[in-house]
Amino acid sequence: MTGIENKIKQLKSENRTGLMGHIVAGFPDIDTSYAAACGIVAGGADFLEIQFPFSDPFADGPVIEAASTHSLKNGITIEECFTLTSKVVENTSIPILIMTYANIIFHYRIDNFIKKAKAIGVTGIIIPDLPPENDEGLLSACRKYNISPILLLAPGNDAMRIHKISQLGNGFVYTVARSGITGKNTDLNETTLQWIDKVKTNSTLPYGVGFGINSPEQVKQLQGRCDLIIVGSYFTKEIGKLFEKKENVFNGLKKHTEYLLS
Repeated sequence: MTGIENKIKQLKSENRTGLMGHIVAGFPDIDTSYAAACGIVAGGADFLEIQFPFSDPFADGPVIEAASTHSLKNGITIEECFTLTSKVVENTSIPILIMTYANIIFHYRIDNFIKKAKAIGVTGIIIPDLPPENDEGLLSACRKYNISPILLLAPGNDAMRIHKISQLGNGFVYTVARSGITGKNTDLNETTLQWIDKVKTNSTLPYGVGFGINSPEQVKQLQGRCDLIIVGSYFTKEIGKLFEKKENVFNGLKKHTEYLLS
């Protein structure tokens, strides 16, 4: 079992839905992104996704895209992203995942990237622009190093596709709540809920739901309907606000996490 599988098993035994937070490495700087990560964990998150910034994102909305651009302009490197991630892993007890884009791991070499991720204690990896049919060896590298490849499902996927993705992935499947990019508010209407239930019916893996989740009301609505609630742009936006106001980022992100779970 991977760390993700063990954590989801624990959540099921406690009869609760998990929360995964998100930071962009190096936004607005290395120290602040580390403080934000620790604040999200201290606030009660069950998983944390650390995004290695990329200049031309596939699925990110304006908030996360701007954060990535800021981090890249500050000159962050992949090695610095790994160092930050390693520090978070060492000082937290929840599963830490890396999210990035295909060109990053191609340049680093896929086997080297996954090997490095494993060496620093990462438990899962999300590459949204690398479908399993053209994974360039990602899935086999993840199996080799016992890291969960988190594959994505999007509205419009049929039952056969849902089943296939859940068979190829590991840990959980990332269920995109709606079409489009991250950050835009998601309306958890009947159509969205029916899509989530369709994943539940056809997936052999646990499933997380993300894209535009940004309020305690939405979190409450999703509790019991999925295994994991994924929140990204909300945290990124609040990190930026706290930094601009020169407020304590650790305390602020802890409070924002507790607020979502309230």
